[in-house]
This record gives sequence, C-alpha cells and structure tokens, in this order.
Amino acid sequence: MPDALLRPVFGATNGRSSTSRRGTLKRYLARATSIAAVLLVAIPLLGTPEADAETDADWAWPGTQFDIYADGSFKSCSVGYPAWDASGNRYFITAGHCFRDDSGRHYIHTDGTALDIYAPSDHNTPIGFEKTYPIGKDGWYTDISLVKMYPGMTLDGYGWKHIPDNPITSDVGDTACLVGQNHSKPNCGVVTETNTELTITGFPWSTAVTRASYCSHPGDSGGAVYNRNGALGITVTGSSEHNEPGTPGACSSTYITISRVLTFLRRFHPTLSI
Repeated sequence: MPDALLRPVFGATNGRSSTSRRGTLKRYLARATSIAAVLLVAIPLLGTPEADAETDADWAWPGTQFDIYADGSFKSCSVGYPAWDASGNRYFITAGHCFRDDSGRHYIHTDGTALDIYAPSDHNTPIGFEKTYPIGKDGWYTDISLVKMYPGMTLDGYGWKHIPDNPITSDVGDTACLVGQNHSKPNCGVVTETNTELTITGFPWSTAVTRASYCSHPGDSGGAVYNRNGALGITVTGSSEHNEPGTPGACSSTYITISRVLTFLRRFHPTLSI
C-alpha cells in the first residue's frame, strides 16, 4: 500500500451505547472507582469469534477510550491489552503515536515529565501516565507505548473484558479482529500480509507490521487485535480510502504483533504479563 494512504487512527471523544448478541462479544461499561498510514487518533466487521478468556484487569478493558492533552487540545486513543507485573503495578498497552505529533516528535511536559492520560468523563483528574516507549533508531521504530495507572485509579467507559489474552502468531488468511472505541462490536477481517514494512506519513522511521482487512476508524489507535485463539497485537493504522464509517470497499489496517510488543516491553519490565 502506498504510504500516502496510511493514516494513524486517533479519535474524537465520543460516547457509544453497549450492544450484545448471543454468540458475539459484549462491550461492558466500566465506571470509575476510588481505589496510524493514517494514524487513528482523534483530534477536537466478518463474523465475530467467541472468546473464552476473561480478564479481571478492570482498571482498563481492551477497546476503552482514553484521552491525552497535548498541543492545546485533547485527543483520544483506545486501550489495547491491560498488563501487570510481579510487583502489582497496573498498566495497559496502546499505540505509541498517541503520544507523538504528526512528525513523530514525542510529547512531554515542559518539565520533562511524561504525559498523563484521562478518562473521557473527567479531564481534570489524571489516572495514569506514559511509562515506557521506544525511541526510533537506525531508521526503525516500534509504534507502542506502555501506560502505567496511578494507584487506585481506573479508566471508566465502554470496553471488552472477554478478549483472549494468550499471545499467539498469525499467518496470512487467519482471522484478525479489532476492538476499539468506535465499534459497538468487534470488527473482523483476515490477515493479508505479515512482517511488512510500514512508513507512517511524516514519521522519520519505518515500523514492522502485519496487515489485515478489519476496519479501523479515528480513535481506534492502540486497540486490541485478536482472534478466537489468542492475542495478536496492537492496531496502528488504517486506510484513508475505506476506513471511514459508511464507506464502501475493503478495509486495510495494520497492527504491531504482540510478540514484538512484549519483546520490547519486557526489556524494561521483565515480569510484565497480559
């Protein structure tokens, strides 16, 4: 696919109601408690496989929207997989470009600290912050970030808790499904290409990705990609031609494989699990 057609999938803040059907995954509403290619970030799906696994990581369910304040406005992305370590720290994995501008420049506060993340329902109280992220090197960059939750904080909003979390690999023709903030049910397609090079327009690095035919919309960046057998990866880009809601035609999206994600993150967090 020509690079000009690729976009990150940031998203505008947007609430949706939860729907469910027998034989499909159900999106749940999490309430706060006291305790990319075109990138798919927003600025101011084939048959659905059943999943047997269920996460008790209720601080951030896959596909739930979270917001980031940068360059004077809020933008939103989606949770990929919640994660934790042996010390009891709580995290979630998402797309790295959620914390970068259109040229790939990394957002940080003026004092050098990392950006906080917020629930869409409360832009005054931070609930976590970007903890770990790759730095582009030798022309390559892995488009992921690890968000660490503040003690006792949870991300409210709609998400999916019945998502397989066993890391697996995929081959061309395998089913690949996305859960993100802009879908009331999982959006599924098939893997069309593995281990291919992607250059996001404006970024000075390439990224190794898998391509698939599920649809991804603005705001879905970072969302979990999976099939009935396990976790596949983190979504990063969609096609500008066919990935807008209601647009006819085959969708084309990309994701970072979960094996690549965990290989990088476990260099800094050896006991990290999803």
